[in-house]
Amino acid sequence: MEQWKVMVLICLYGAVKEFRPTEPYMYEYQHTVLNMSEHTLNSQVYPIWTYSYLITLIPAFLLTDVFLYKPLLVFEAFSYFLCWIIFVFGKSLWSQQVLELIYGWATATEIAYFAYIYVKVPKTEYKSATAFTRAALLVGRFLAYALAQLLIGMNWCSYQTLNIISLIAMTIAVFLALILPKVGWKEAYEKKLETHDIQGDLKEIVDQSSYTDYLRLFFVELRHNLLAIYRNPLILKWSVWSALSSCIFYQVTNYTQTLWGTLPADENKFNGITEALVPLLGIPADLITRQLNVNWNKWGDLLLVVGSVLQGGLLFWMSQSNHIVVLYLSYISYRVIYQLTTTIAQSTLAFSLDSRLFGLLFGINTFVALALQSVLTAVVIDWQKLEIRPQFVVYSCYHLVVAVGFGIIFAVWASRRFFKTSTN
Repeated sequence: MEQWKVMVLICLYGAVKEFRPTEPYMYEYQHTVLNMSEHTLNSQVYPIWTYSYLITLIPAFLLTDVFLYKPLLVFEAFSYFLCWIIFVFGKSLWSQQVLELIYGWATATEIAYFAYIYVKVPKTEYKSATAFTRAALLVGRFLAYALAQLLIGMNWCSYQTLNIISLIAMTIAVFLALILPKVGWKEAYEKKLETHDIQGDLKEIVDQSSYTDYLRLFFVELRHNLLAIYRNPLILKWSVWSALSSCIFYQVTNYTQTLWGTLPADENKFNGITEALVPLLGIPADLITRQLNVNWNKWGDLLLVVGSVLQGGLLFWMSQSNHIVVLYLSYISYRVIYQLTTTIAQSTLAFSLDSRLFGLLFGINTFVALALQSVLTAVVIDWQKLEIRPQFVVYSCYHLVVAVGFGIIFAVWASRRFFKTSTN
């Protein structure tokens, strides 16, 4: 019963912290209400999130275990709270820059949300815990975006009202984070020892240990797991794709609202429902993909080539179109393809990787993706200072380069298989 109470609390926290109706109309608020130009937002505001996320991710990953999870959850909730305090009261350029800095902190510490529940539930419940915690995030986003669409679409409120609603939700999220049960170091130490083939009573071993022993085990495991992950060429290949794909995905989602904003303001009233449809369509797509009986170790490269080409085509279409419906539908399609290929990548890794290493692999791949995104941002926005439509042409070409790379890998594999069959 206690475990289910914790599960309900962490899922409630996850749904509430994602309840941010501001997000689908963030660019519109900053552009029309705060009177900030597209160039100012693209070059002086939005890139800060990328750099902040990158710098904060590794410390957040390490400190999650060192500080025993809950403090990072409270930090995440408080960071989101500060963001929406700034949204409600901040009107200047520097306030929006500080907002993006803090938003990067909040995004980086999300790793504690998933790590916390694994300490609190038995290993037999990991699968359901993962499903519930991820579903909670999707539900929170869907409800927030649907509400934003209703309120803005019916002209029932202003963008500032969305900021206030989001701030109220973030205040509740801070409260929920504070009342989550603490994780004791002994509890976390015992969980880590369960994954090792240790003879004897674990509770007795833990009682005779110290917090220093817990930290020593954590860093020893970290070093061992790093070596274990990247000795496997299959894991290395899918990790490279994950980093490349996530890099451009973060960039596209970060600047899509700016692209929508190039059209007349009265056409951009369906941002909310567009964002809300993404998780709704992503869930069935995810379930269908998991049921496909395909050997992705063999055919995965071909899938990545096709997916990258389609995504590149969608981004190029978006860069040239002046019809908001085309932009909305292309964006939804882009997100669903990303969800499909990511699910296949995760399913493939599940057959080759100990489940304990998923968090570490995800953290490393995300860090590499952010490093690549930082380089892309520096070149495209800071150096070349491209407008938003030429930016999306560059992002389209990026996908085509990825497609060519994995196309070569698939061609090499297919030719080897052909010649091997011919020889036999």
